[in-house]
Amino acid sequence: GTGKELVARALHVEGPRVARPFVALNVAALPRELVESELFGHERGAFTGAVTRRAGAFVEADGGTLFLDEIGELPLDAQPKLLRALDGYEVRAVGAAGSGRALQVRLVAATHVAMAERVAAGLFRRDLFHRLEVFVIEIPPLRERTGDVAAIAVRILNRLDPSRRLTLTSSALARLVAYDWPGNVRELRNVLVRAAHLADGHTAISAQDVDKSLRVRVAARVALSPGLAKALLREHGGNLSAAARAAGMARTTF
Repeated sequence: GTGKELVARALHVEGPRVARPFVALNVAALPRELVESELFGHERGAFTGAVTRRAGAFVEADGGTLFLDEIGELPLDAQPKLLRALDGYEVRAVGAAGSGRALQVRLVAATHVAMAERVAAGLFRRDLFHRLEVFVIEIPPLRERTGDVAAIAVRILNRLDPSRRLTLTSSALARLVAYDWPGNVRELRNVLVRAAHLADGHTAISAQDVDKSLRVRVAARVALSPGLAKALLREHGGNLSAAARAAGMARTTF
């Protein structure tokens, strides 16, 4: 929920492979027996149910970017074949005879688990881990980048109903910034969907709409930015106590 696939897509769009395919595959969602087939393809009759030939994600992404989400869940028996493909040797479909194909694919892999711990536990090959960690991007959870909340919320609201032109009052935004978002951006979207429904007939989502949409009571846990604090004060006609209540914090703290 931190936006791993969005980062992968941004790397593709902003890079030299933008004209070629972007293929995304969630490893954790694949049945164990079909992992190799989904990655490398299969020939017709390679196994029960293989009634047609399948290219596989590597072939589909040739020249472009292959995004493997939850790479930490890749079964051990499929890891050597992925390592061989990444070392530039070949990609061979399940059931294929002869040599495989050499492809030009940039791989972006993501995970929410501690990979070093999986390696230490023998659940992930050390050589494959080091092959993947050429360049590492850590995406912090939403609670650690509250400065992004407003921009993400605006984007979500615009996509929810472009014709309605939904906005957030300063008080509503203060509530969103104060929350710790254990469910990250997915939870933020759910809260905004509920708040937008509660604000039916209005274009501005209020703090009350947000409060009713959150599953727990928000307690202020971060200092407001000076800009947001001033906006709250203006919104409440210069009434310091009212602005502090809207921010969910004590007057002295505000």
